[in-house]
Amino acid sequence: MNKAVQFCFRVTLALSVILTLFLSIQAQSSASTVYHQIEGRLRVGNNPGVNVRVRLMRETERRPLTETFSRSRGEFEFRYVTEGDYIIETFETDQLEASSTILHVRPYPREIPTVFRVDIDIAVKVAPRTKVPGVVMADADTDVPKDALKHYRAGLKALDEDKSERALSELQEAIRIYAEYYAARLQLGRELRRLKRTKEAEEILKPLIEIAPKRAEARIEYGIILLELQRRAEAAETLNAAVQLEETNWAAHFYLGWALLEERSEVAERHLKRALELDKNSAVRAYLALARIANARGEREQAIEYLDAYVATDPTSPDAEQARQLAKRLRTSSPEY
Repeated sequence: MNKAVQFCFRVTLALSVILTLFLSIQAQSSASTVYHQIEGRLRVGNNPGVNVRVRLMRETERRPLTETFSRSRGEFEFRYVTEGDYIIETFETDQLEASSTILHVRPYPREIPTVFRVDIDIAVKVAPRTKVPGVVMADADTDVPKDALKHYRAGLKALDEDKSERALSELQEAIRIYAEYYAARLQLGRELRRLKRTKEAEEILKPLIEIAPKRAEARIEYGIILLELQRRAEAAETLNAAVQLEETNWAAHFYLGWALLEERSEVAERHLKRALELDKNSAVRAYLALARIANARGEREQAIEYLDAYVATDPTSPDAEQARQLAKRLRTSSPEY
């Protein structure tokens, strides 16, 4: 590859990839993929199950895909769901039993996006568990004051209605009342990140590491913020801890790969590949980073393969055409010897 083309490849790819590096974690659209939606409601006796942690997994692979918290009427939703069989889990707390519900996403006709609805009843514990001294057994947010919960629900409602400033105000008030409010901090931090108020998001998310030290999602969110602040070493340490907590989380591997890209490309490569193994569609941009690594090594054919894989997986993405052109240039240029 002549030096001009190699330089053009690096500069252009860096611009197209790095500027889109920190997009919200969400399923990537594809011309050949039909996405559906799961809408659910939790009940605890005759009351709605409010602020309950809910996780979605594929039944065949038994690996977590995403999670959320139920809202003010017990409702929750998962978007960008493909056809298949899923397990919806709620987690055990001091007051509630865990639950596991199988849902078959089998639309007809298959090519039409469909909403699948499910109601889940959660059992209340008859008696509290006996705690082992020195072991924290309660889940996060089990002792939220009513006033804080009221503002949290109002914040979620405002987010649903796209009233961002109202949502920020309500969530901030919930945290003012109860500083260790995990769900409120997580939602507020995500919204601040969406608004590019990165430094504020850092201040909100950082305490989550101590509030919920065994939760990977808290470290992932905080790690993304550190990446946006260009604090790569701290981001790598935080995201590596997330991987240790939840090795099957594609996002933990994906963002850890980006954090290590400049200084430890071989380790970054391993995590980027693992992210693609876990969820190729969500981690599709890992192909661009892998192309960059391959090109830096002079592995032109491998770089082309990664660019082609990116385009094939997400042909309608904003930078798919640029990736096509970069691959074309590499094919028509002469390698250096």
